Amino acid sequence: MQPSIQVIFGRNNLPFSWLIRIVTWSRWSHCGIVINDKVFEARVFEGVVITPLQEFIDRYNKHEIASVPVADNVPAALDRLSSCIGLPYDYLAAFGVLFRTGWNNVKAKDCSELVATVCGMFRTERVSRITPEDIYRISK
Repeated sequence: MQPSIQVIFGRNNLPFSWLIRIVTWSRWSHCGIVINDKVFEARVFEGVVITPLQEFIDRYNKHEIASVPVADNVPAALDRLSSCIGLPYDYLAAFGVLFRTGWNNVKAKDCSELVATVCGMFRTERVSRITPEDIYRISK
């Protein structure tokens, strides 16, 4: 059995959520990693933070938790996660997805980059192009 992490996907009816879903052709506008009752997520204006699970659920009226495989093992994935906590939000990657470029700041993360980096299932040079839908596609 391949090791995995728990990822929560969310969407709501706010304009920014709709815009993200339209631009990325995704059913989800946000994602984060669930560990116990906490969500590790990259938030605009805040960067990579730890949020109570209930707060995430309250923000996103539609949500789903799924298992996402990790490339090596869970302890290695958690090490990658801990190295991301406190990083700023990657605005450049968010605009890069919008304009279909490879723009990104390697010292910052958006929500999809965070999950893609932690799971290690995507090419490092392409994580700035990953969307919540891409991550959802490899989940179970």
